[in-house]
Amino acid sequence: MRKTLVALAGGALLLAACTASTQPLEDKIAKVETQAKTLEGRLGKVSIASGDRLFVVTGLEYKGSTSTKDLAAPDVDPTKLSDGYRYKAPGKADASDATKWEVSSYIFEPGFMVATQGDKITLLTFIVNGDKHTVWVQAPDGKEAVKQAVLNRGREAKITFTAEQAGFYKFICEEHDPTMQSHILVLPR
Repeated sequence: MRKTLVALAGGALLLAACTASTQPLEDKIAKVETQAKTLEGRLGKVSIASGDRLFVVTGLEYKGSTSTKDLAAPDVDPTKLSDGYRYKAPGKADASDATKWEVSSYIFEPGFMVATQGDKITLLTFIVNGDKHTVWVQAPDGKEAVKQAVLNRGREAKITFTAEQAGFYKFICEEHDPTMQSHILVLPR
């Protein structure tokens, strides 16, 4: 029980370190690895059994609108900045109000998950917004862990793979990259 709590604390330390500062991710991970070795020296080797991990992932679109009376429209069309951004210029968002404009962005929720090397990971997906999303999973070495699949609005789909490598796996939507990604941190065994 104590080793399990230490392992969970180590995962919490890593999550906190990865989100708390602006230093490069590799530096954050190295710092946490040093802390983990210190804990391991005090308590002995800590291990978490591999198993089946189910993550429920939803495809969403966040939208916001305003009026040029309150805020000028962007100088640069947001769709030129990222494939994940959408924009309806003044007069296009609402035919009855020439001053209204709208922006939106596609995302996966949750955007961050944690697993352990050797885990069988299942992403149970449901798409709320967007009719079509061509998705795939990228392994930490940059190779394809899961080949492309098409997800559609209003449908549930399962994407399953085994996390053979430690590091970050990315669940990516081709149409809305880079905003529509989830990251799965796989801790080493």
